[in-house]
Amino acid sequence: METRPLRVLSYNIHGQAHLLDRRYLERIARVISGVQPDVVGLQEVHRGGWRARAADQAAELGRLTRMTAVFGPSFETGGGAFGNAVLTSGRLLGSEIAALPAPGEPRTLLTARIACADLHFDFHVTHLAAWGRWGRPARTLQSTALLERLKQSNGPFVLVGDLNAVPGAPELKPLMAGEIFRMCGDAALRTHRFLRRRIDYVFADPGWTPVAERIVQAGPSDHWPVLVELQRRS
Repeated sequence: METRPLRVLSYNIHGQAHLLDRRYLERIARVISGVQPDVVGLQEVHRGGWRARAADQAAELGRLTRMTAVFGPSFETGGGAFGNAVLTSGRLLGSEIAALPAPGEPRTLLTARIACADLHFDFHVTHLAAWGRWGRPARTLQSTALLERLKQSNGPFVLVGDLNAVPGAPELKPLMAGEIFRMCGDAALRTHRFLRRRIDYVFADPGWTPVAERIVQAGPSDHWPVLVELQRRS
């Protein structure tokens, strides 16, 4: 018996741009609502501080999209916190934050336990180190840590995020070669508007079958969101 496809969105919202545009979150929310996802993984989310006009961006996007929101801070900045978030139209059963190893800016993995579309699954969101080739050693450590953590999964899971590297990058080899999950969609598609390359991803364990993928070329962020539909047999 097949359940209906799960609609998953990964979106780096470039939250600091809120500083220059007081309606920025409304524009982000319109993009999200326009594709009607079941669950969304957000990166570059701010809670409080001057960069976010003191807003709790995850909570505000939850209100604007009428979805349940949970924020996972990675580090403090500008009088507030910076990190990842999850939005879902399903039930949020719990969440946890795990630190990822690396020098430089702290990075984390936010995991939410979700009941949605007749399924219970773990939804992981992350944002690996930036700074091009200078961030490669950090991303190597982080991708290895991600793989080891996901090996502990006992049920269905999905991983989304901005990995700040193209699919063929050496630091992503542990993830791309991992047998416990696979990348969804076409590696050649571009997700960063200005770098013109793919650095945003959706991964799923082998029990999921990707039935559709779309890069949503809309919104004010420097990243385009990635929308994937996943089918699972119950």
